[in-house]
Amino acid sequence: MSAETAPARPLIGLSLVARPGIAIRLLDGGLHEIARGSGRLDTEQPQGLYLVEWSSAGRQSQTMVRLDGSQEREEIHFDPSDKDSSDALDHDTNERIALVDAVNGTLRPSERNSESSIILVVSGESDTLRKAADLNLRLYDREEVAMRADRAAAPDLVLGAGERAHCYRVRPGRYHIGFQSILGERLGQSVPALAGRQTLVFLTVSHTKLIVADGEEFDEEDSVGVDPARTTIITVRGDEEDYRVRERVRLARLMLFDLTNATNSLSDDVVAVLDDPKTDPLLKLYGALVALSVHERSGSITPSEARQDGILSFFDQSWTARLRDWIAKPAQPGLPTDALAACWRLQRSNPHAFDMAEWNTLPSRIEAPPMLECAWRWAIEESIARPSAVRGTAIVAATARSAGGSQPWLCWQLAAAKARFSPVRAKAGDLPSLVTRVAGKVAALVDPHDLNRSFLNGLEGLSPDIQATALRALQLVVPTATKVSTDTITDLAVALGLPSRLLRKRLVKTSEALDSASASTLTSGRDKSLADTPSRPREQAPGLSLRILHKNDLQKGRFGGEPRRGGFAVSAEFEKTNSKNWTRAILRVEGPSRDGEAVQFHLHNSFKPPLETRKFRSGVAKLTVTVWGGFTLGVWIPAHGVELELDLAQLSDAPRIVRER
Repeated sequence: MSAETAPARPLIGLSLVARPGIAIRLLDGGLHEIARGSGRLDTEQPQGLYLVEWSSAGRQSQTMVRLDGSQEREEIHFDPSDKDSSDALDHDTNERIALVDAVNGTLRPSERNSESSIILVVSGESDTLRKAADLNLRLYDREEVAMRADRAAAPDLVLGAGERAHCYRVRPGRYHIGFQSILGERLGQSVPALAGRQTLVFLTVSHTKLIVADGEEFDEEDSVGVDPARTTIITVRGDEEDYRVRERVRLARLMLFDLTNATNSLSDDVVAVLDDPKTDPLLKLYGALVALSVHERSGSITPSEARQDGILSFFDQSWTARLRDWIAKPAQPGLPTDALAACWRLQRSNPHAFDMAEWNTLPSRIEAPPMLECAWRWAIEESIARPSAVRGTAIVAATARSAGGSQPWLCWQLAAAKARFSPVRAKAGDLPSLVTRVAGKVAALVDPHDLNRSFLNGLEGLSPDIQATALRALQLVVPTATKVSTDTITDLAVALGLPSRLLRKRLVKTSEALDSASASTLTSGRDKSLADTPSRPREQAPGLSLRILHKNDLQKGRFGGEPRRGGFAVSAEFEKTNSKNWTRAILRVEGPSRDGEAVQFHLHNSFKPPLETRKFRSGVAKLTVTVWGGFTLGVWIPAHGVELELDLAQLSDAPRIVRER
């Protein structure tokens, strides 16, 4: 029989069913794609062998399907949240399900809507957990007071070997956790507590090897700590079925994956889940942040949407209403400041998203860092138009000084809050004039025909943050420009991670540093390193070449460990300030010196600059700083070759905020 007259092979119905957010691809025996979908895919195919690919959040699983005609329709299900199923997208699916079930099984609903709780769950591979003796895990309130865990909150909680859980009964509000990270730093991260709900924070401990400097050599050392990129945070009522909570964790990880990798999983089935009034408010907020991020990149939201007639689908009123529902009310107790930042972003994208009355009900500023990096970026953008949008609190200043490297989460070094933020005076100039001034000064130092060499020769003696600011300003602004746009300043602020007030201060310091660099170039010649100019000490403290032993307190153990040596002594006195959160420290060095001899005060790296030089007068050199916590002070007296070390937190007369922070 010829091919033209051969009867067509009968078609067999095939239904592929997965949970929301799981993409489905059907491939034939030659591994050619036949069809694709999300959540559910219905098709008809002739007899044969087929491969089904299930994928979500960068993970993939495969199922072989044989259609042999024994039945009219074949239906294949894939559900990685079903603990009785072998379906899995990654190797640790079963362990994660067991952990979620164990935690959820011990929870009870809050007795009153005015109550809340936060549960920190620590997991990881058993060998790694055994090495993690102390993660220095704490929960802090807005006043930086460490909360006490309630050991009786979950008496029936049984976890795996090395796993642990810390339960805290708290009032609805904004909190933050502190933990030892995988890179050896003590990081902070915002955590919400919503009224009538319980926040589950799943932390994963990991192991890595770090390359650390030890004098002129480099050593390899093991490091164990929390990997913030693997954290998942959800909220529950306390009376929900295990399966529902498993699905919530899976979808939260999917949204967080999108925020990390600039992908988009907002298929129709995921949107339907986020539209459900019973869905976790935190999961809805993640979805809103994904939608706003996608629109920021491409101008559409769901993968199936596209621009039509030049009009962005985003401006459809149904989507605007949906996003406002997902974001909820930013003033709601405990809702993270991500919600307010999302409203600001939504209003910039669609000026008609809020009417004036609604807009006026929103909080006007954020005082605590958001949970996620994208929200921090949007808050920075808002602060350029309204400098008061981001308040200069200690924790916000710490975020601006040290955040980064933990996407999608916004984590900061807790120790970066120790130096007080002091805004610059109005006479220093506004942002446009400061940016233009800095760009002009950098251009005067840099030979456009030999950018790399002249830049290093002119600026290598300046701190890395000053160098980054100078170079970025030169890239964004034409030195001869008479006007700098708001968009340019916003780009600079976002690139440096600095809200308006901190950006202004950074530009002032950069301008002053460039003046010193220019003066040195004129007097010493362009080829002379700034390391030898009078603005920098000629002799470096020997301790600076030693290995850093405490990454949150850089000078500890590097300046000899003693406050007295060679007839010299370092001490500290403390005075109250107008704020209960700050204290003034008067640092004093005394000894057999000559007037005019220099003393180097090596402060915590949150101070800008971290090195201050003072001169002896009548045998005493003093430096006054305002601090938010304790740190180790290193002292170097070059003329006498003496190093001193003083840990402020160990002083018996130090105030609580110095001893405990």
